[in-house]
Amino acid sequence: MKDEMKLLISNQTWELAKLPEGKKALQNKWVFRIKEEHDGSKRYKARLMVKGFQQIEDIDYSKKFSPVVKLTTIRLVLSIVAAKGLYLEQLDVKTAFLHGDLEEEIYMQQPEGFAEDGKEELVCRLTKSLYGLKQAPQQWYKKFDGFMQGNGYLRCNADHCCYFKKVKSSFIILLLYVDDMLVAGADLEEINNLKKQLSSEFEMKDLGTAKQILGMRISRNEQEGILKLSQAEYIRKVLQRFSMDDAKSVRTPLASDAVKSVFNLLRKFVHWDRRFYRSKPINLARITLSAKN
Repeated sequence: MKDEMKLLISNQTWELAKLPEGKKALQNKWVFRIKEEHDGSKRYKARLMVKGFQQIEDIDYSKKFSPVVKLTTIRLVLSIVAAKGLYLEQLDVKTAFLHGDLEEEIYMQQPEGFAEDGKEELVCRLTKSLYGLKQAPQQWYKKFDGFMQGNGYLRCNADHCCYFKKVKSSFIILLLYVDDMLVAGADLEEINNLKKQLSSEFEMKDLGTAKQILGMRISRNEQEGILKLSQAEYIRKVLQRFSMDDAKSVRTPLASDAVKSVFNLLRKFVHWDRRFYRSKPINLARITLSAKN
């Protein structure tokens, strides 16, 4: 928590001020989670988040849509990487949402336990985006998009999180999914130049050769021109979520009336969560990205 506060203060995320009459200060909360790193290690994180559900549309925010790279684009670019033997590097933006500039006047209560001595009655006037704000993803994307286009990259019309630039006799492709980036190109020197440009504007983490993206493990045999995606860990989590991690595979077809009879039996004892039920085909659709069968 202290590390997060130091980061927010060094980023000049807010300034203390009196709450103007008629304005309301948003509440905040601390969120704790264990993040799995790209190398498989685990890291404990604490993040300060604004309670964005307290924001009022057209007062605290207007637009909130922010694009992410399409999964079909990721697969297309990875197939190009495999076919042409390109380098594939991965980058991560640290505290991406904190880079966005706010256009609205928003106030937030001082974080509990970290109120400045002698100024407890003041509130935080946000000068930068903060996690939890409805417009935070969009403001980050606008900042990043302006940077990329300002450095000569073309944005793909079919996917606004895919950027392309011709360099010498080759090209560089960058894909953005919130704060995760994949960079593909034939010239490693040009890729490193892009990394330096990004690091001069944002706080970056260079992850080197891409090993996973969106929970999909990337394995590659460059000599044979093969690149594979796998989601073993994601599949295990899905099975655990639906209590099927101990399920046994069966080749016998299901009886035609089995589903109806089981459903009628269970509905007497179980309160059905429709969102939980609908999430099953969504999870299966995600798995088909790397396992068509």
